[in-house]
Amino acid sequence: MSQVLEKTEDLVRKAKALGADEVIAKTTFGRYRQTRFSNNQVDITVGWDTYTTDVALSWKKRVVGTQIADFTDSEKSIEQLINLAKVSKENPLFGGVAHGEFTYGKIDADKEVISIEKPTEYIQTAISAAEDAAGDKVDSGGILFAKYEDVYLVSSEGPVGRDARSAIQFSIRAFLEREASGHGVSCSSTLRDFKPSEAGRKAGEIARLARNPKVGEEGVYDIVFDPLIFGSMLNTWADMTSAFNVMIHRSIFANELGKNVASEIVTLRDVPAKYSISNRLFDDEGVPTRENVMIDHGILKTYLHNTSTAKLFKTETTGNAGLIVPTWWNVEMDPGKMTRGDLLGALKRGIYLTNTWYTRFQNYVTGDFSTIPRDGAFLVENGEIKQSLKEIRLSDNASRILQNVAGISRERQHVQWWGESGPCLSPYVLVKDVHITRPR
Repeated sequence: MSQVLEKTEDLVRKAKALGADEVIAKTTFGRYRQTRFSNNQVDITVGWDTYTTDVALSWKKRVVGTQIADFTDSEKSIEQLINLAKVSKENPLFGGVAHGEFTYGKIDADKEVISIEKPTEYIQTAISAAEDAAGDKVDSGGILFAKYEDVYLVSSEGPVGRDARSAIQFSIRAFLEREASGHGVSCSSTLRDFKPSEAGRKAGEIARLARNPKVGEEGVYDIVFDPLIFGSMLNTWADMTSAFNVMIHRSIFANELGKNVASEIVTLRDVPAKYSISNRLFDDEGVPTRENVMIDHGILKTYLHNTSTAKLFKTETTGNAGLIVPTWWNVEMDPGKMTRGDLLGALKRGIYLTNTWYTRFQNYVTGDFSTIPRDGAFLVENGEIKQSLKEIRLSDNASRILQNVAGISRERQHVQWWGESGPCLSPYVLVKDVHITRPR
């Protein structure tokens, strides 16, 4: 793969020779495998490889980018990119990219995730676990996706890095009735820690409990959130710590640095950890990634920055580039001292939500939003699940939910699924006084 690095370096040299001020080229050689299943049967297994180079350059504060496949016509593509920059408008917010040479951590990817010979065995194991939990009449469907990527990054300003990234993700939904379903996921950067049977068991258990739902009542409830639904909220808050989103008013955290924005038991971190399916050694500028504590015991400590936003905020990059929009890699919520059972036991008359769908914000600045609970939703009385619910909507405020966190479990799960939740490590969470309405 040394030839890949050399070709990537050559693209950067060509762009500089044509007049670019700063150039970053990132080549990704990716291998991907995917298996889909429905009605307890595998439908299709496919595999594909890609070989692409993303190039971004600046010319007199004009910033443009393109993607080149297999280095095909690369010189022509660079010439076109320079010409595009020369007819583009200046980006007044662009403050350049990172300068210097960096030392990166050890590559620790797992090639086994892409070389599994019988992916259907993992799927059948999960289906069997769902049947054990819900009965043999359960119908299960979902997807198994694995990837292994070699990444080569070269910047004209000094950074040169190589990384390898592995991930395996499994998502299963189990159905007993049209309105009785459960969802489970298993996500890992290594095959060793991949546990699809646990996902199947959880999906089956939720589906079994979700039978015969009744229309829920509007009101204000204490709610226990499953990691899958709370993970979507963690993603939202992490997005809102991006300095770019703060600047364009898509955040509840503008002018809140150093202030109390959450319950004192809430600590949120961005951690590109080895276990995560979003692990990485460097960001899109070649800056080493690191752990960043965004919220520390309720206090907002930092926004996430690239070089440009860091200059605007008179601080340093946090290793979260996105050349335009700083982004989080893997958000974690620190564990609490309770168990899932403790949290449910704290509900005198509350609700347990396991998943969500269609989260929409009415106002990003104030934090008003709504989302539709999906799969199992349950009325809980005196710590016991009493009734499956349907046709309810969570309509509340992102700031208020952060402030009203009253309990956090010790158990945490690494979750992601394409519909709502990005990679995160989420516990079960109890939130007080949440508003439930009806879909209209």
